[in-house]
Amino acid sequence: MEARRSSNDGLPLRRVNREPGPWAFPFMAHGAHALLRLVARREWRGQDRLPLDGPAIIVPNHVSSLDPLFVGEFVAYAGRWPYFLAKASLFRVPGVRFLFRRAGMVPVFREMERGGGALDQAARLLGEGRVVVIYPEGTTTYDPQVWPMTARTGAARLALLTGAPVVPLGHWGIDVMCPDNGSPQRLPHLVPRHDVVLELGTPLDLARFGRDPTDAVAVRAAGEAMMDAITALVERVRGEPCPPGRWDAKARRRIVPGG
Repeated sequence: MEARRSSNDGLPLRRVNREPGPWAFPFMAHGAHALLRLVARREWRGQDRLPLDGPAIIVPNHVSSLDPLFVGEFVAYAGRWPYFLAKASLFRVPGVRFLFRRAGMVPVFREMERGGGALDQAARLLGEGRVVVIYPEGTTTYDPQVWPMTARTGAARLALLTGAPVVPLGHWGIDVMCPDNGSPQRLPHLVPRHDVVLELGTPLDLARFGRDPTDAVAVRAAGEAMMDAITALVERVRGEPCPPGRWDAKARRRIVPGG
């Protein structure tokens, strides 16, 4: 395994990683690397916090439909292949469907029963010692200031079900390039190159929440612990504090505890 790096702008493609996996992974990683270096200067922090073997669940913030490319590249060059839980609609796009299926990506359906099947597939991958990437928010943030929102239940249920290490990831800068739900900007802005920072945190200790994915109280508390860790990382890479509370997508407002 090559030594880990803090920045990848000059990193040769051949050094992506050597973990066994489907042939589509190196192809996708090389393609993402070549594309993203044209539009962004990436700074990578904390890659040594990712376990180099065994299962792990990576939980990033979600600001743009483009950020999975940055997260995937970051994880691949940290030494592991990332298996994403991706919305099912992407599997209907020709070309994308082919690569996603060859790379073992897991489609997530909005219907409850089929969505539960996605967690079963993710649990199977973790049982095989893989790295799974799941967005706790379930969608790109609707927060008008682009901060992380409240968590949905999927990531916490997966963590309690499997007991796999959960590693938070915070990033910033991608929302300007490709804005989404919460951004006041509406048009992509790819030129000139933007600064994008990604930082991996220390694995979370979720043992205090038990191992029952049907315990609603434990699932909610584990989800909050994830979002607290993610938000702290986003504060670091943004260089500013998050406002009190957290945006709730269902309520369409920021919920402040005790407020």
